[in-house]
Amino acid sequence: MRAIRMRADGESEATEAELQAEGIRCGAFDPGAAQLALQRVVADRGWTEHEDVRRDGSKPRDEAESAREADEHCHLGDELRLFVEGQGFYDIRCTNDEWLRIWVGAGDLVVVPARRYHRFVASKGALRYLQPYGGRHLLMQLYRVSDDRTRAM
Repeated sequence: MRAIRMRADGESEATEAELQAEGIRCGAFDPGAAQLALQRVVADRGWTEHEDVRRDGSKPRDEAESAREADEHCHLGDELRLFVEGQGFYDIRCTNDEWLRIWVGAGDLVVVPARRYHRFVASKGALRYLQPYGGRHLLMQLYRVSDDRTRAM
């Protein structure tokens, strides 16, 4: 996993400490043991539900969902994903309105804190991730006013 801070004057590598200061948590797990990693996360957080999300950019329905995720939004609860297959990146808005970009792939775990604006863009090809949650209502997407600055695509 690689993270950068995107500023008006350029980009710089973002450290684990900078991510944590923004409330963003990252980790790694064995994609071959994804169910075990999911069980640990669910137990740690006291959550009971999860989705096994599979997307293929060549399918219109999946393409439409990917487009919604690429528009800046937040959730009432933490967004936690365990990436099992494929790649993509998160752009997460910092508290000072700058962006952090985090590239993810199989074996990466990312937690975007509640009420933090972000967008996710999947690379071409298949994508699969496990997404545990504490209640469906906490994952409802709340969109920021949309314009060219808030869209990733």
